[in-house]
Amino acid sequence: MKFFVFKVRDEFLGIESQYVHRIIDDSKVTPVCLTPEYYEGLLYYRGELFDVINLASFLGYPKKENIEIPRIIILKWVNKKMAIIPDDIIGMIWIDDDSENRTVYYYESHVVRLLNPDDIWKKLSGLSYGPHKI
Repeated sequence: MKFFVFKVRDEFLGIESQYVHRIIDDSKVTPVCLTPEYYEGLLYYRGELFDVINLASFLGYPKKENIEIPRIIILKWVNKKMAIIPDDIIGMIWIDDDSENRTVYYYESHVVRLLNPDDIWKKLSGLSYGPHKI
């Protein structure tokens, strides 16, 4: 299996390569009012709108103030799409393992935790936020 690996703070995370559509840099994210802290806003890229999620905040790490967004990972799968912001990108790795239930792998001397975009999507869809929270 091929995984795309990146870092969020000191944690190595991976997503199956089939979900990764593009890696982009120097893009403008438009903020949206009344959204959770980890929701950075919307990205318009090549005729499509993407929700942009700051993974560090999403995973519970404190948000760094006034950071530039160096790279954005665009994910697409089964009529869904979103963009995520990692702290750093490691690259593609190949893991010879056919088990479908694993969520942790080892790459060099690091533990790589796998993320499933559907799990992120479900968590985002289940949130209640907006004007009724003011």
